[in-house]
Amino acid sequence: MDVLTDVLNALELKGRLSSRTEVIAPWRLNFLASQDSTFHIFNFGGGYLRVEGEPTPLRVEDGDVVVFPHGHAHTICDELHSPLTQAPVHMDYDVHGEYEIFPFEGEGTKTILLCGAFHFENPADSPLLQCLPRIIHIPGEQGRMVQGFASIMSLITYEAASRRAGSVAMLRRLTEMLFIQIIRIWIEQQAEVSRGWLAALRDQPISAALGLIHQFPERGWKVEELADAVALSRSAFSSRFTHLVGEPPMKYLTSWRMHKAARLLKKEVEMDKIAQQLGYTSEVAFRKAFRREVGMPPAQYRKFGKRVSTYESASTDESLEPIRAGKKRS
Repeated sequence: MDVLTDVLNALELKGRLSSRTEVIAPWRLNFLASQDSTFHIFNFGGGYLRVEGEPTPLRVEDGDVVVFPHGHAHTICDELHSPLTQAPVHMDYDVHGEYEIFPFEGEGTKTILLCGAFHFENPADSPLLQCLPRIIHIPGEQGRMVQGFASIMSLITYEAASRRAGSVAMLRRLTEMLFIQIIRIWIEQQAEVSRGWLAALRDQPISAALGLIHQFPERGWKVEELADAVALSRSAFSSRFTHLVGEPPMKYLTSWRMHKAARLLKKEVEMDKIAQQLGYTSEVAFRKAFRREVGMPPAQYRKFGKRVSTYESASTDESLEPIRAGKKRS
């Protein structure tokens, strides 16, 4: 079982490139905190980036990609002393939002930024999102060495500039592919990390146990069964799993069941079928478990989830007409 794919599928990732901004030195852009993950591609030129809560600025170069998994507010500028260029920018994912082009006139050094957002329909308790840092920085030189990464970046750059028919649809899919590639690269960067969910994926016995849990969440797993399946003693397995993952095996199983349950509730799957799919002996048992773990009855969560869900299937014919610099966003 490919655990990372299972977790990514459960997130129901939706990507969007929101703008292509050309700035002329001196410049400074402030980006407000977002409920979604946000990202920037430095398509041409570089500068400095400062993240909310981080005192040390980060130098960024041509070809770099920067992701804010938790949507932290941040500032990007050509020089640390440069003045603010425009009002603070919102970057929340908006399926109906237009792709905007902001050209700036002037004779200074030019920088081109491609900005966008990653939206997750089911972010709560995702083991992947929980272990991501405030910022992920993929230097351009490193990205060019990864198979397929440069091709995705090249296609995004082309579609962002061309405004051909279907570009919005293309950019959605390409940005989703970009996120997966970024996660792959970041996981490789964490090779020295000895604890956490990603470290567990690199540990053969614990990764195998995670695979069994993800592949068969409906099984009435016991610690002994999982330990036997990966050829470890019960005590050694339990200790190793808890050390790496950060919680005991049965707690992880329950958390993953609730994550899947939340997704199924939003999809209007009947309560008794959810109980069966997740291995509960009855609908009542599922309701009790869900309320205990999530803090509200599943029926209430279903209503709440429908109300806050922001993604809907949409047409792909949004306008790609350029918007002149200074035009206010609606």
